[in-house]
Amino acid sequence: MSRVAKIRGTHREHPHAHGGSRRPRRLAGVVTRIRDAALALAGLAGLAAIAWGIATLFFGFSLVTFATGSMAPTIPTGSLALVREVPASELQVGQVVTLQRGGERLPITHRIIGIEPDPNVPTGRIVSMQGDANTIPDLFPYHVKTGKVILGSVAGGQAVSDAIGSPITLVAVTLAAGALVLWAFWPRTQTSRTTEPQRGERRHARSTRIRQTSSRHSARHGLRRTAHGGGHRARLGPGIRRSHPAG
Repeated sequence: MSRVAKIRGTHREHPHAHGGSRRPRRLAGVVTRIRDAALALAGLAGLAAIAWGIATLFFGFSLVTFATGSMAPTIPTGSLALVREVPASELQVGQVVTLQRGGERLPITHRIIGIEPDPNVPTGRIVSMQGDANTIPDLFPYHVKTGKVILGSVAGGQAVSDAIGSPITLVAVTLAAGALVLWAFWPRTQTSRTTEPQRGERRHARSTRIRQTSSRHSARHGLRRTAHGGGHRARLGPGIRRSHPAG
């Protein structure tokens, strides 16, 4: 085996030589995935907020909460219900609706037990209601032009609604959204991208040193062989004299 092969064969990289540079890259990858997931969730939340705004503005959807148990057990206290506002002409007996009586501060959500046309308002209706937990109907009928029909309810949803609408939650969400945007657009480090070129440069430098060492060794070995060979050529056969240049 030649000396060059021996020199090249002795160059081995330790299996853990670059283990330190893999961990930062893995950590950076995990951080990037977390950031992308957070941005995706924020984007979905933004789309949901836009969709809800369109639904409330153009289609009459809204949310109502139940502070009393007059509709129990169908809708217990503390429930959150999704409602849609419709014309009074579309109201039907048996529906659970939210109606606002003139002069009262809070709307009432009960079940319709009777509907009559309003003689004074062509598009209006006179609605009688009663709570499922009540033994008697409401004392006075409701003269309305529109009503909010209950589409569905969630028991205990009022607590979630109150928590979301609290000032502390709004401030926390605003700060979190600002921090997320700042994190998303913060300049990224180039550690993972610059590590590979630096590693390649080190490998190239080692290969260059090995080639230079091999070249010097080959040159010395060649010179020794030339000098040794010249000595053999200097030996002339018997009877032949070495000629010297005149002068």
